[in-house]
Amino acid sequence: GGVARLDPSGTRIRGESHCLLIGDPGLGKSQLLKCAAKLSNRAVHTTGIGTTSAGLTVTAQRDAGGEWVLEAGALVLADGGLCCIDEFDSIKESDRTTIHEAMEQQTISVAKAGLVCKLNTRTTVLAATNPKGKFNLEESISVNCAMGTPLLSRFDIVMAMLDTRDEEWDMQVSSHILQFLANDGDAPFPPALSSPLLGKHWDMNKLKMYVSHVKQRFSPTLSASSEAILTAYYKHQRNGSERNAARTTIRMLESMIRLAQAHARLCYHDEVSADDAVAAVQVLESCQSPESMNQGLHVQGIDTPDDDFRRYHANLMIRLAL
Repeated sequence: GGVARLDPSGTRIRGESHCLLIGDPGLGKSQLLKCAAKLSNRAVHTTGIGTTSAGLTVTAQRDAGGEWVLEAGALVLADGGLCCIDEFDSIKESDRTTIHEAMEQQTISVAKAGLVCKLNTRTTVLAATNPKGKFNLEESISVNCAMGTPLLSRFDIVMAMLDTRDEEWDMQVSSHILQFLANDGDAPFPPALSSPLLGKHWDMNKLKMYVSHVKQRFSPTLSASSEAILTAYYKHQRNGSERNAARTTIRMLESMIRLAQAHARLCYHDEVSADDAVAAVQVLESCQSPESMNQGLHVQGIDTPDDDFRRYHANLMIRLAL
């Protein structure tokens, strides 16, 4: 995530980035949530089916002595870490409104059974949900997931995972699963995912240590070049003829700042460079573009990612007239 800060009035601006995964059933969204939970020092994994407003936030109940006490929910327990919410669509609409404050202001105001207090929920929310029926590219994200705009706008990244038909990809996936079962859990990667670098990847513990280290070590600040790119792209989106009014708000600019700072941390930088700002824009555009959504999971990989990024960087500068 990015860096939390205080504005002149004393209001805290969150630095944690929230992500929502919308995908057809059977695409491994729950596995992604479990893997993300392993990378955080503090993580809470819950499901929407068994989660109520009290389960996510806080509830008041009597203890053995008859006194009223507060019991923390998932968002409070995940303070300073990660909260993974699976089956987000199963949460009742009346219960979803209770997490608006927890996601944006990152506090929960409690006034129950004579107990009045405010609890911190400084956590990153990673949620997964299923669309209403088959995902329709002609409709907006809010229509596909039947989620209100106020709640949807609190997510920095809304990523669609589509299960489109591809005979070659289906053959690779089915062969991998069958080899995995035949070899007792040891199967090679499909050819499309094979790379010489896979033999040099970090294990989960080392990756977890690195994420924790860069989060504590760096508090990236925006450079003049990154500010120019983010400002120009925000103005370009606001003035676009096909802009999404639900997404192109001031929260979009704050989301880009958080994503750029997160990319700078990941690259071991103490200052947000132009490349970090472009990477943040690229992430947002890849989630908003119908063409990117239609590609689904059939990503064959990029042989020269640096060259591809430089081409995107140059094209973006031309579009923004920078």
